[in-house]
This record gives sequence, C-alpha cells and structure tokens, in this order.
Amino acid sequence: MSSSHPETVSSGPAADEVRVPETQGRETILLVEDEPAVRQLFAQALMRAGYRVHEARNGQEALKVFDQHGETIDLLLTDLRMPYMGGAELAKQLRARRSALKLICVSGYPGGTEDDTAADFLAKPFSRDALLAKVREVLDRK
Repeated sequence: MSSSHPETVSSGPAADEVRVPETQGRETILLVEDEPAVRQLFAQALMRAGYRVHEARNGQEALKVFDQHGETIDLLLTDLRMPYMGGAELAKQLRARRSALKLICVSGYPGGTEDDTAADFLAKPFSRDALLAKVREVLDRK
C-alpha cells in the first residue's frame, strides 16, 4: 500500500478554515487600556478576528491617536478607569468630534458606568468570544 495522501487528509481542515466566523471584522478599532498585558490580549484577539487596531494607554494618548486616524476609526473600545483621563470623559470628547462613533466601555470595577455614556458595557473579566461578539454586535447596529 502507498503512504497516505496529504491532499485527502488536509481537505477537511482546509474547508473549515475557509469559513468566516460571525465575529470576523474589517473595521478599525481604537483600543484604550492602561494595563499593558490586558491591552495586548485585547489587541491580539481583535487583530486575529480581522480588525485593524490602534492602541492607546490612556485618554490623552487616545485623543492624539484620534487626531491622526479619527476618520478611519469605527469603534472606541475603552477602559473606564485610567490615569489622566477616564473612558467616560474620553468618549464624551470623541463623540463631540464625531457623534456617530460607536462605543464599548469595559471595567473591572462593579457598577459599570455612572451615566448613559456606554449603553454597551463589558465587565472584566470576560472571554475572547464575549469581546468579539460584543464588538460585532455594536458595529453591526445601525
């Protein structure tokens, strides 16, 4: 008997790889998170799902990034509690510049948001799938 044929063995997995998951994206996200390890995890998950990601460590840095790339940014994903400028203040300033900017706030603190700045909120910790599902849900909303 001859050895196994690689093309028949790989045809199953190759077909699976062609399928695009529901959370697949092409949009651009401004990710604002002061914890480097957390920011890196979020950025990797988003980029692997097809999104373009601009990262910032705090609200002040995010304003500079928005000045450079604001026209291409579809979604602001921000931590609420950060040094220098929190996520609620950042969202208010960026939405003053572009009211249609989509927004998701995240926080590890109980209580979430103190106002209606973020109707879309994720409480830390959350799974990669929960993050990607929420991002897709918010981006798809008209």
